[in-house]
Amino acid sequence: MSTMKAVVFKEPYKVRYEEVERPSDPQAGEAIVRVKACGLCGSDLHPYRGSEAGLRAGTVCGHEFAGTVEEVGAGVELVPGERVAASFTTACGTCWFCTHSLSSRCDNAQLFGWIDEANEGIHGGQAQFVRVPHADGTLMRLPKDVSFEEGVLLGDILSTGYFCAKNALTMLADSNIPPAQLSVAVIGCGPVGLCAVASARMLGFGQIFAIDRVQSRVDTAVKLGAQSQGYETANDGRGVDAVLEVVGAYEALKLSFEIVRMGGVVSSVGVHAHDKGFPVSPGQCYDKNVTFKSGRCPARSLMSEVSQLVKTTDVVRHIISHRVPLAAAAEMYEQFEAQKDGILKVVFDPWA
Repeated sequence: MSTMKAVVFKEPYKVRYEEVERPSDPQAGEAIVRVKACGLCGSDLHPYRGSEAGLRAGTVCGHEFAGTVEEVGAGVELVPGERVAASFTTACGTCWFCTHSLSSRCDNAQLFGWIDEANEGIHGGQAQFVRVPHADGTLMRLPKDVSFEEGVLLGDILSTGYFCAKNALTMLADSNIPPAQLSVAVIGCGPVGLCAVASARMLGFGQIFAIDRVQSRVDTAVKLGAQSQGYETANDGRGVDAVLEVVGAYEALKLSFEIVRMGGVVSSVGVHAHDKGFPVSPGQCYDKNVTFKSGRCPARSLMSEVSQLVKTTDVVRHIISHRVPLAAAAEMYEQFEAQKDGILKVVFDPWA
């Protein structure tokens, strides 16, 4: 049996870097990817904290990775040696949802790094190698001028931030207000929030307000084109035209509905792993004519489009705070969970 190094979930608040079986012998439609870079995502903290139950002990963690094709199974068009990035969920590329720009709801979608207690699911990308089902639909060939680090962001947080901002702009189209005259508040300036700030700027929003309890994150958002204050007076006090909620907390969504103007849009991509319910009633939404748009980002449907964002902004330079060997994963999970030492986005090198 061939082995590799990987980050393995043990129990809440415990992951371990250890030797595991290396994936091999790809079946029809599959590829084995040699991982060159992989990320630690905020949503990795949900099972880490135990707030999202059901992850089987022994599962290889992580759903953000990029690398090179090592082996392919029958019927796969990709060839060994090609540089690729994966979306955080698999996508067959042929079902109704995949062909209608909603790859996150693919009939065959599986989240990397999630195997349940019934042993259903697939291992993740915080490893030296990863098995990728539906390889042609899940993996995107990386352009020559896009790095592996950038590929890690494309497959999840950059696409998610863009999705959030684009949803808001699309929902405001009937207002006949030029984007340059629109205001948007971003609640939560972690990695996804910063990607949303950069996306809102690229899409042409005139005013972008950054809201976060951590001042250093707000400061970074300002470097990407946001304002640190003033959302209360937007539109002569009517409220902002749109709110991008990326936290996944009841309080954040509640604030979103409070600060959006009548007829505005709340675009939410935060993973609400809580049982507090919805912060407003249907009647309150009716009385304010608010449009609410939510859902899991169809990353694979957007990755090619979002690769242009990498080329036109310096978002990657501002987001990645730690570049460390994969062997440091347990420590990085602890620091990320506690928000220590200015940690923002961790990218691992599986071979360092």
